[in-house]
Amino acid sequence: EFIARHKDPSRRKYLVPEMETYLGETYGVMIYQEDVIKVAHHIAGLSLEDADLLRRAMSGKMRSHHAMQRIVDKFFVSCKEKGLSDYQSKELWRQIESFAGYSFCKAHSASFALLSYQVAFLKAHYPVEFMASVLNNGGGFYSPAVYIEESKRLGLKIELPSINESEKEYVGKGRTIRVGLKAIKNLSYNAIEKVVEERKRNGKYVTLADFLVRTKLAYEETALLIKCGAMGCFKQTRPTLLRLLDIYIHRRRIIEESYNDLFLSETFALEEEVKTDLNYTLAGICKEEYEAFGYMVTRHPLHFFKEWIEQKGIVSAKDMQRNKGRRVKMIGWYMTSKRIKTKKGEIMKFLSLEDITGTFEAVIFPKVYYRVAELTLSMGPYLVTGKVDVNDHTNLVVENLEVLSSTALQSSLMKDSVEHNYYGDEEKITEEDFALAKALDHKKL
Repeated sequence: EFIARHKDPSRRKYLVPEMETYLGETYGVMIYQEDVIKVAHHIAGLSLEDADLLRRAMSGKMRSHHAMQRIVDKFFVSCKEKGLSDYQSKELWRQIESFAGYSFCKAHSASFALLSYQVAFLKAHYPVEFMASVLNNGGGFYSPAVYIEESKRLGLKIELPSINESEKEYVGKGRTIRVGLKAIKNLSYNAIEKVVEERKRNGKYVTLADFLVRTKLAYEETALLIKCGAMGCFKQTRPTLLRLLDIYIHRRRIIEESYNDLFLSETFALEEEVKTDLNYTLAGICKEEYEAFGYMVTRHPLHFFKEWIEQKGIVSAKDMQRNKGRRVKMIGWYMTSKRIKTKKGEIMKFLSLEDITGTFEAVIFPKVYYRVAELTLSMGPYLVTGKVDVNDHTNLVVENLEVLSSTALQSSLMKDSVEHNYYGDEEKITEEDFALAKALDHKKL
């Protein structure tokens, strides 16, 4: 209504002429909470205290039904004393009732507008520094995973943490964001301090052995760094580094200065023997990243659901604008969600989703939500059917929602099948293996 009156001055009408004095800025529409107070005080004649109580009551902050009714009665009595007709009193109350439920504090609104403009400017002109700062700030409304994917959509390169390059925090430079060591779960603050300070004092780490001798980090935390890719600078595969770590910690005990390895030449030979060109699979790398950071850097989770994404008829987020008002099928990964209660007391949900091309809002009204509520508790991926909103193409009004099954994915890895044949993990361990291990002496083993 405000926008319509802004564009067309002939629509700017005031129920009581005096309202123009107090609502002239908003063309007679109560937009801000302060407007409700002004109208209730100056037009209806309530005291400022009662006007503020009314504002709080209309915002849903007054739980007492009796107290609310007292204010309503007081409002109509006060209107009569001010000389307003029954029609004017009722219409004024209707307007207050309809606007106050979603009206916003003006000072709050102005602050948000200023902040939104500043943030939009920084994101447009300094994207790498801005996104790195958002990640260092702990994200905010969304999880870090969402900001990582948004950075990729902005054309920024995300680099894995590195013991030779990373600081504690995320660092943005040029068109690249380097993940900070603090992003690695279960890596202690002391460990991060040791890695960074030792590197600054005595230069970059040359080998895994050099790293262990200089930092004295324990097996578990060093293994974390290897698995998530933070030791890629050594140009060796992750299985090789994990094997070497086992030798250095448990055989050579290089962290223990007093330990003297009597079989050093054999240990050196073993170090060469355990080296392998075999590395983790792409899925294995992504799994380690997800476990370490809570998100994937190398690929988006939906990369592993290509057989669905590339199906004919699936619309991507970037193409929603071309499909306004049409019924479409979309696939999305969970970002965040919000449940609200409608005026009728029914529950509905807003599900923020993303695909590789962009983000969208799945609006699930009560009837549909009643059917699919339980499904919306997972991360997805979701197969969503619905109509693209005509007024806002980023909204999809959901008609049906499914969580994509991982059965086909499990079957391809021989972990499950339609015929219920279960093959176990790819690396099988049998009783024969135990018998063989027992029969071998230490040297052969």
